[in-house]
Amino acid sequence: MTTDTDITDGRELKGAAMRARLRAATEAIIAEVGVEAASGKAVAELCGVSRGALLHHYPTRDDLIIDTARHFWQRARDVVVRLAEEVAAGRSDVRRYVTTLYDEVFPANALVTMLDLVVLGRKESQIGEAVDEILSDLFHAYEEFGIRALSHSRLPAEEVRIIITFTVSTLRGLRIQNNIEPDSEKEAAVLDMLVAAIQSRIDAAKVDHSGGGAA
Repeated sequence: MTTDTDITDGRELKGAAMRARLRAATEAIIAEVGVEAASGKAVAELCGVSRGALLHHYPTRDDLIIDTARHFWQRARDVVVRLAEEVAAGRSDVRRYVTTLYDEVFPANALVTMLDLVVLGRKESQIGEAVDEILSDLFHAYEEFGIRALSHSRLPAEEVRIIITFTVSTLRGLRIQNNIEPDSEKEAAVLDMLVAAIQSRIDAAKVDHSGGGAA
């Protein structure tokens, strides 16, 4: 027998699936032609749904853009959480941590979306407030889970925060540069240098803690 709960759950599942389709279409349009082109009409057409169906889930374009941004960066946060658990448990190392961040948090095909959402947020106050809140949460997650990932490194928490900021800034900048002027050898060399810098600080902290660095 079908119950009211079953009907409600079924509707909620269908609604969630539709919102996911609409967000994916919005991301695709932003990545392809820019955020200004991500109108409700364009998104609905790409999804093959009516404008009314879109408005049922997202009454305004701001609602659609904000929800897209939230889920876009939630995926990045999920990667950071997963990596932190793997490193803390000894199932991963610094190199994999760095390269996975680069590949999954700053992939080339998502770079335009990321930058366009940030730029749009500077133009439109409602979107800007939402984007600032989302990014603030993401940056705190970088630090929080970076500290967890390096919990056995004996590095002070403040130094870990600096390392995480250095890492994220380097990876973001490297992806932008490599998109403009692709150079796989230089890209690999920068990643190697970043991994070596982080590892050297971890190794130094272990020596300092053991007393090997005392004069």
